[in-house]
Amino acid sequence: MKTKLIFFLFVISSLIFAQSANDVLKKIQNKFNSINNFTANFSQNYFNAQGNDIGKTNGKFSYKRKNKFIVDLKSQLIISDGQTVWNNDKRFNRVVISNLSDDPTSFSLEQFIFDYPPLCKSRVVKDETAASGEFLIEMVPKDQDLQFKVVKIWAFADGMVNKLEIVDRGEMRYAFQFSEIKINQDLPDTKFTFSIPKGIQVIDLR
Repeated sequence: MKTKLIFFLFVISSLIFAQSANDVLKKIQNKFNSINNFTANFSQNYFNAQGNDIGKTNGKFSYKRKNKFIVDLKSQLIISDGQTVWNNDKRFNRVVISNLSDDPTSFSLEQFIFDYPPLCKSRVVKDETAASGEFLIEMVPKDQDLQFKVVKIWAFADGMVNKLEIVDRGEMRYAFQFSEIKINQDLPDTKFTFSIPKGIQVIDLR
């Protein structure tokens, strides 16, 4: 009888936890559906398989619905209009053009928020370092088709994402942190295209 009771409590606990994960994901999705765009400062840290910090970059990030984004770094500028990606290496005066769907390095928030959750097992994780009202979702792919092993998404109480952490198949870990987030700025679609200047090397992979 005691064994049956423990099993029953375990099942109920698991169902409640799974449901709360679904509720949190829905809250994040509703938040993104409610906004048109946002801008933010961001930092990105890289960690090797041993957990050592091997690099950090800082820059500006702009997002607009339908996979439009700008990642502006000191030596690199990445722009997407939702279909095409321009990756401008400022050091070598070179731009690589590719289709968004063919570029595995593209940072698409919409994929992590809308496309990947149905393909993953999700759970709410307690984070002692999170501020009051923040929550953390962990997603693990159900099979080997996706290019990552684990994704963690931190969000404010209203569902706005402020941090992502991705562990790829090679155990490399990438952490993205947003700060000074400003919602619904004046961001026309023309801002999300790259005008190729004269003299720049163009590598078109489309």
